[in-house]
Amino acid sequence: MYDDIFVLIPTYNPSMKLYSVIDNLKTAGFNNIVIVDDGSDNKAVFKRPKNYKLLVHDKNMGKGEALKTGFKCIASMDCLGVITVDDDLQQDILDIKKVADKFLETKKIVLGIRLFDRKTPFERKFANKLSSFIFNLKYKTDIKDTQTGLRCFPKELLNDLCLVVGSRFEYEINVLKYLALNNIDMNYVTIKTIYSDEVSHYKSFKDSYMILKAILKKDE
Repeated sequence: MYDDIFVLIPTYNPSMKLYSVIDNLKTAGFNNIVIVDDGSDNKAVFKRPKNYKLLVHDKNMGKGEALKTGFKCIASMDCLGVITVDDDLQQDILDIKKVADKFLETKKIVLGIRLFDRKTPFERKFANKLSSFIFNLKYKTDIKDTQTGLRCFPKELLNDLCLVVGSRFEYEINVLKYLALNNIDMNYVTIKTIYSDEVSHYKSFKDSYMILKAILKKDE
């Protein structure tokens, strides 16, 4: 059903939840999956019979570089677009389908906007709200979740996205800056907010600082 969309999963030291993410995607009809192993220490999780394409960084380079590696690969594939998905079940498969369906309907960028509730860790909610407020004020946009990882991009944008600066979490903000500065239309769908008990690779203070720094940096 979703053969025209590739799924890109950047990952670093993933848990066994990665298998569940892949199984859910396959069951939902996403047959084209690209995983970028960003220099994981334990390779055992990737030993299962491969029903996905695996790209490997020799060392950890950051989520931004992992996304760019995936975009560069998928840009040469026969598809309409790519949807970025996390490796830890923090995005519901029904929401992933919502984003994909909206993309197939419009052929434009789609962002999955999370609905933050009382279960959302305060520091994550505060950092997101603050970065979204500052971003929208500066770029005259109305993006209510600037840190969402669930995004769908048309294939024709992928080579340009590979040129966006940033190696780690700030890269995703820089992508939004690129889109805003070039007046590229975006669509939004609301998605659930899911947080697991596992340690996140997102370091609240350090990465929030890098994100805010990226937003406030003078545009070139």
